[in-house]
Amino acid sequence: MLNRSQIAAILVIVLAAGAGSWFVLKKKPQADFALFRGQTMGTTWSVRIAGRPRESEALAKIQADIESVLKTVNREMSIYDPESAVSKLNRLEAETAMEVPAALFHVLQFSLELAAMTGGAFDPTVGPLVNLWGFGPDGMMQKTPGTNQIAAARARVGYEKLKLSGANLVHKNRSDVYVDLGAVAKGFGVDAVVEMLAAQGFTNCLVEIGGEVRALGVSIPGRKWRVGVQRPNYSAEPGAELQGVLHLSGMAAATSGDYQNFYVTESGQTLSHIIDPRTAEPVGHSTAGVTVLAPDCMTADGWATALYVLGPENGLPLVEAQPGIEVLFVVREGEKSFREIASSEFSALSDYEPVGLEKSK
Repeated sequence: MLNRSQIAAILVIVLAAGAGSWFVLKKKPQADFALFRGQTMGTTWSVRIAGRPRESEALAKIQADIESVLKTVNREMSIYDPESAVSKLNRLEAETAMEVPAALFHVLQFSLELAAMTGGAFDPTVGPLVNLWGFGPDGMMQKTPGTNQIAAARARVGYEKLKLSGANLVHKNRSDVYVDLGAVAKGFGVDAVVEMLAAQGFTNCLVEIGGEVRALGVSIPGRKWRVGVQRPNYSAEPGAELQGVLHLSGMAAATSGDYQNFYVTESGQTLSHIIDPRTAEPVGHSTAGVTVLAPDCMTADGWATALYVLGPENGLPLVEAQPGIEVLFVVREGEKSFREIASSEFSALSDYEPVGLEKSK
C-alpha cells in the first residue's frame, strides 16, 4: 500500500543542465547558473541563478538566505510544527481573536477569497477531511472511514467558519476548525524566495519547491527557463516521462494531480490526496493532472488544487474569466492514455510543447 511518505510530490520538473538525477537536459547549449538545493515542507527545493559562477562565500550566503526565508514560512504555516503560528491558530478557542504574522494573514486572505470564488472547491479548512482519509499528520488510515466519521469531520470544515479582521486578526466560530495551508504554502514559499532574490538584484532565476516554480528573466540570453510537466502515470519516476514542456519567464507554474500522492486500499481502490471539500471524499473524476500558469506561485498553487477538484467542465469557464490565469487539464482516457484540454492562452503564454501525446484537444 502506497502512502504519502512513500510517494514524492514532485509534479513539475525543471529541464536544466547539471541539475541531478531527476532533472532532464533537453538540448544544448548548457545553462551557466549557480544551483542551490535543500529540503523544506516535507519535500525538496531548488534555486537556479543564471550568470557566471560566484565566489564560494557569496554562494554560501545565498544558500543561507534561502534557508532563512523557508524556515520563516515553515515557522508560520506548517501544521507539522506544533509551535507554528498556524498550529497555534488551530488550538485557538472559538470567537477568540488571534493576531497572526502578516504573511500568514495574507495567505489566509487569499485562501478565503479563492474558496468563495470557487464555491468551496478550494477550502483552507479541509484539514480534518484530509487527515480522515489518511493524508494528514495522523498518517495512513487503517480502513475507509464510515458515514459517521465523515459527517463528524465535515462539520468542522467550511471556509465561512474562519473570519479575518483588521490588524491581522483571525477568528474561528468553532474551536475545532482546523486550517491546513498545504495547497498554497509551497507556492507562497516560492514567491518569498523569489522576492528575496529580486531584492538582492538577481533578475534571472528559477525557484522551485516540490515542483511548484516561478521564473524570472532567462536561463541564458534569449532563452526562457524550460520546465517539464510530469506525465500523470501512477508512481512514475519524476522526470522519466513528460507530458509537455513549458517555457517560462516572469510567471509561475504549479501542478496538482492524482498520480504522485495516493495509496491503494486493500479492496484495490486508488485514493488521491486531493479531497473535494463539498463531497468530503477524495476527488473521483477522470482528471489526472492540472497545470496552472499565473503571475505568482501562490496563485498558481491554489488554483491548481481548486481546478483539479472542479475538473475541466466546471473549471475551464471559471479560468477564462480570470485575467492572468491559464490552465492545462490532462484527462485520463485509459490506463496510460490522456487527452489535453487547455484554456485559450495557455499555449501562447508558455510556448507549450506537448510530448508523446496520444490524443489532444
